[in-house]
Amino acid sequence: MKRTSLRLVAVAGFGAVMLSACDAGSVLLWPWVEIAAKEEPVPEDPNAPPPPPPLEAVNPLDPTQVGGTGSVPNPHANTGAPEEGTPFGDGKPENPAIDTGDSKPPVSAETGEALPALPVPTETAETPTTPPAPPVTPPPATTPPVTTPETPTTTPTPPAPAPVLASFYYFRPGNLASGSGTGALEAAALVPDMLFPIKSAPAVAQTQVYRWGGGVKGGDQCDTRNFTAPWRDNYCETRSSGSTPWCSKANVHLGQDIRVGTPDGCKAERATKAADRTRYEVVAVEDGIISNVGSYSISLRADSGGRIYRYLHLNMAKLKVATNQTVKKGDVVGYVSNDFGGTPTTLHLHFEIRLNTAENGWQYAPPYASLLEAYKRRESNPGERVADDFVVASTPH
Repeated sequence: MKRTSLRLVAVAGFGAVMLSACDAGSVLLWPWVEIAAKEEPVPEDPNAPPPPPPLEAVNPLDPTQVGGTGSVPNPHANTGAPEEGTPFGDGKPENPAIDTGDSKPPVSAETGEALPALPVPTETAETPTTPPAPPVTPPPATTPPVTTPETPTTTPTPPAPAPVLASFYYFRPGNLASGSGTGALEAAALVPDMLFPIKSAPAVAQTQVYRWGGGVKGGDQCDTRNFTAPWRDNYCETRSSGSTPWCSKANVHLGQDIRVGTPDGCKAERATKAADRTRYEVVAVEDGIISNVGSYSISLRADSGGRIYRYLHLNMAKLKVATNQTVKKGDVVGYVSNDFGGTPTTLHLHFEIRLNTAENGWQYAPPYASLLEAYKRRESNPGERVADDFVVASTPH
């Protein structure tokens, strides 16, 4: 046999062996495939503690999930607080030196006249005290005589629409409570399209420190005057830390405090166990993702880009969202409470807006004007701006 023929026979024989190995699933061709498929996992240490349960997100609109509670497990909720939750500072004597301005009626910034007192918000509509009157059966219809209508000589003037009465009053942005600090000069709504963070309950943006129940004013946080006062900015309010280019001084308040609900609701929530407070719903102000859940705060990174919203003092044991969960504008994310670790605070929502600025990167921006415009949209009411002081115009003689 020639040498060339011997080589052909040898190559053919080697090919047959390799093909048969492929058909048999052998490891000759791709040994790493078979080895990886048969690799056994490394046994775990039997003495190691079990891993924590996964943090499962829920649909914020479906309260039947997660064991029927509709909340997301949060092992870090209200870290540092006693078992009964963040304490209240109520019971501290009122400080008469702190003037809240409530002793005189607010004055309209447009007309200069004193404005009427606002009604105290209530939890539900009034229930009729008397049963409704029985329906009245109308008499049988008769055919009226045919008359020829007179042609009007003039076109009637339609009645003027009734003026919309303000359902709330507000100070201009940057006007802080007396003695509480110097407000920001920025008056524009920097986020004009956001939703108001409180779903439906009455709300008043105002300082939580210089009004009743606060650490400086003292008294009762459920005081009716807290719920009928005009809105007031407290961004840049003097605090122990915090700074931003929008505030002229350092050590300031970087968000807006919002009192929520009614006097009766406040008393009921104060008497409720901290982990069970679910009276007032808080919602996502934009489409986005929950980028962080802390012990008393959550952060929402907006899909629109360049915006991060931060909510503080929710009931962290009854959150409706988890880290990395996507939310839609208006989805419920939690409930108003006073979770703040071991530091006493009032029942309220602290709301922050962080913007990615071209000049200074991520900064805490003034939220008051944006919240004000969002509340006007929610209420379908323009409100009325009050003058910068409470001096009532005198009657001319």
